[in-house]
Order: sequence, then C-alpha cells, then structure tokens
Amino acid sequence: MRAWISADLDGELSELEQFQLRSHLDGCEPCSTFRTDAAAFTAALRDASLEPLSHPVPVPHRRRISVQRLRAPAAAALVVSMVGIGGLFATIHSAAIIGSGNQPGVVSPPIVDDQSLRSLRLQRPQAAVTQLRERRAQTQSARIPSHPGFQNP
Repeated sequence: MRAWISADLDGELSELEQFQLRSHLDGCEPCSTFRTDAAAFTAALRDASLEPLSHPVPVPHRRRISVQRLRAPAAAALVVSMVGIGGLFATIHSAAIIGSGNQPGVVSPPIVDDQSLRSLRLQRPQAAVTQLRERRAQTQSARIPSHPGFQNP
C-alpha cells in the first residue's frame, strides 16, 4: 500500500487504484498516518528552493555503438554457422543411412549405366526381359528404408 500512496502523491494511479486506496485508507489508521506524513514531506520537498552545486558533477557521455556496422558480419557469421550445422546433420544422417547398407545380408542395388543398357538391347528380347526382372527384384529387395528424421529419445 505504501507504494500506492507514493504513486498517488505523484499522480500515477488509475481511477480504480485511487478508489481502492481510499477505501483502504478509510479503514487502516497506520496507512492513513503514513499518507499524511508522506504528503507533508512531499509538499515540503517540492516547495523548497533549488540549491546551487558547489562544483559541477561530470556526467560521462555514453558512446553509441553503430549497429549498422555489425549487421553484415553478423549475417555472414549466421550463414556460415547454419551451413556448418546443416553439414554436420547431413553427415550424421547420411552416415546412419549408409551404415545400414553395409550390414550383412543387405544387397546394394545394381548400377545401371549406358553400357549395360546397350548390352541388354543387343541380347535377345526374352533374355533381356528376364534379366530386367531379376534386376528389378534385386533393386526392390535392397531398398534403403526411409529415414524418419531426428527422433528425440
């Protein structure tokens, strides 16, 4: 309540707060006495004449740091750090995926290039279809399972 009394003397209370303060002061003798004393002291302090200082008080000037000069290096540092963190996560996740392919019993899919396609065209059509079906079965059985991303344990 004493903070409200001080704020009321400075005219900083809202109408609701002033009403609540008056209601409290009507029923509380110690707070009423404090308000009377504080009002007298505040009035005496405000009415007193200003005293000149015997010597000036130096106030240091604050130097302002130009934010404009720091904007470009900060943006560059942010970009470099984000690229580094992205590379780190890519390395971690790709190592996990590649590591799962090196397990025994997992067959990596065959590499199909132009040379192997030309050799298939030159073979008889029935043999080519059979070989393509075998490669398709190998590829489907050796697919890498999709990685769900980072899972917090």
